[in-house]
Amino acid sequence: MNQTQDRVGFLGLGIMGEPMALRLVRAGVPLVVWNRSPRAAETLAWAGAEAAESVADVFHRSRIVILMLAGTVAIDAVLGPAGHRQPELFAGKTIVNMGTVSPAYSQQLDDEIRAAGGVYVEAPVSGSRRPAEGGALIGMLAGPERAVGEVSPIIEHLCSSVTYCGAIPAALTMKLSVNVFLIAMVTGLTESFHFAQRHGLSLDALRQVLDAGQMSSPISRLKSEKIVANDWAPQAAIRDVLMNSALITDAARGRGIASPLLDVCRALYDEAVQRGDGSLDMAAVVRAIADRTASTPTRQEPGDTISIRRSRGDSDYSAFAEIWRRAVDATHDFLAIGDRNAIEARLRAEYFPSVTLSAAEVGGRTVGFCGTLDGSLEMLFVDPAHHGNGVGTALLRHAITNHHVTKVDVNEQNTSALRFYEHHGFEIVRRSPIDEAGRPYPLLHLTHNATR
Repeated sequence: MNQTQDRVGFLGLGIMGEPMALRLVRAGVPLVVWNRSPRAAETLAWAGAEAAESVADVFHRSRIVILMLAGTVAIDAVLGPAGHRQPELFAGKTIVNMGTVSPAYSQQLDDEIRAAGGVYVEAPVSGSRRPAEGGALIGMLAGPERAVGEVSPIIEHLCSSVTYCGAIPAALTMKLSVNVFLIAMVTGLTESFHFAQRHGLSLDALRQVLDAGQMSSPISRLKSEKIVANDWAPQAAIRDVLMNSALITDAARGRGIASPLLDVCRALYDEAVQRGDGSLDMAAVVRAIADRTASTPTRQEPGDTISIRRSRGDSDYSAFAEIWRRAVDATHDFLAIGDRNAIEARLRAEYFPSVTLSAAEVGGRTVGFCGTLDGSLEMLFVDPAHHGNGVGTALLRHAITNHHVTKVDVNEQNTSALRFYEHHGFEIVRRSPIDEAGRPYPLLHLTHNATR
């Protein structure tokens, strides 16, 4: 067997793809990787994978190619749009799609790959980043039995269970069926905690009751822990749950069947995305539920008042760095781990001392901060536990009023931040394809419309 036959290609190193690819490398699978952002590919190269220069290079050097791309838009961007793909890539190759797309799209992809002389296998997985890191995903396979038998040993490195579902698109239809239960269950769990909280019950006590009962499961225990801790770092992001909800309800309409629970969930997760929570974990949908609360205001304790103060210098840096890390983990999933660590290493020595810092406090505890320089907002970060509670707005208004801020730069991938600034009167004036350090993170440059 030649080297091309030995190698396995892997396209897509995002929240799920990176830990999955790392597991394959550590299991001894000779992996050739490519990612639209090269930083993640560099991480895999350090672990022992081969980093390809292009998508075509992956196909050239591999006979089996795994796609872990975030939906149809990403697949079309990488392989070319339907009807205009590159058939020369597919001839003699087995393409394994592990991402979540509609069954109809998957069927079309199968038709195009077979017409080009290739073989297509569906291999979607159920689970989030933590199971991906531990090899505990649940795999579903569909496609020609011979090809499924060939790729199964590779998929088994990533999964605690693998089920053959039949012909294309049975595996993706099965994945959507699983997600009907998953989304409805987690959404119901969040509503349960919201109901208890508004009745003055202890959320920790509710968690203990649920964990001890017959309804307890690994996912309920994980999400309950996150809700009690106000930990919205994404395991499964709200925007991805919205995408899955849309796939489910659209597939239901295509068969003329009802999806009453998922219709409600789709609307609710859409509200969560619109309020700027798309990058947060799906458990944070509880915040959108709270937005629907009847108009009777809740009593605000004196300690809930947001106060803004000038930074105390070095003595604040530890708290600011912790807030930065938590906020970035919750909202900057596009940032490669290596880049995140490199930025964090420079916070206290370089970034914090170079700007005028202000802190936001609630009940005497620092929950956010901002940094300004010459009329530009250089940084604004809020503890995820206080997202949506007005802390960011208070900091921004303080920066505008007291430090005469008129400009801010936003990562293009950070759509929730962009909506936040646009809501407060900022407008995009230009775009840069890289950030100020030359990294592949496009920046949007905004100015306050009152100054234009």
